[in-house]
Amino acid sequence: MAVTLTLTDVDPGTTQLYAFGTVALSGTYPSGGDTIDWTQLAKQITVRGQTVDSSMTDPAYGPIQAGFTVQGGTPNQYQMQQGTAANNWKMRGYSTGSAGAEFTGGAAYPGSATADVITFSAQFRKLT
Repeated sequence: MAVTLTLTDVDPGTTQLYAFGTVALSGTYPSGGDTIDWTQLAKQITVRGQTVDSSMTDPAYGPIQAGFTVQGGTPNQYQMQQGTAANNWKMRGYSTGSAGAEFTGGAAYPGSATADVITFSAQFRKLT
């Protein structure tokens, strides 16, 4: 089980910060969804030298909103579930074939999912 977020761009905004990046999946998909830890972004720097300096420094806060998008490839879909802290959100994956079934819990991520080009966008409170 591993969802790795890689920061690619940051829009500092005026009162909120917008973060963009890529998502990589590996390992086993847990029943009920895989954990998303947004705090891993706080340690990353984009190519242009930007960072996510937001209210995530307080672990009680995560993004205000966030989502995943598949860029081409398979028709898999990924649903975000808000956590109680920035480090315990959930990502649930679904194949959108005939049944649109959730990925099998306890089994390896399907090859179609690990081959997906997945991006994220997230909106955070800006530190004042």
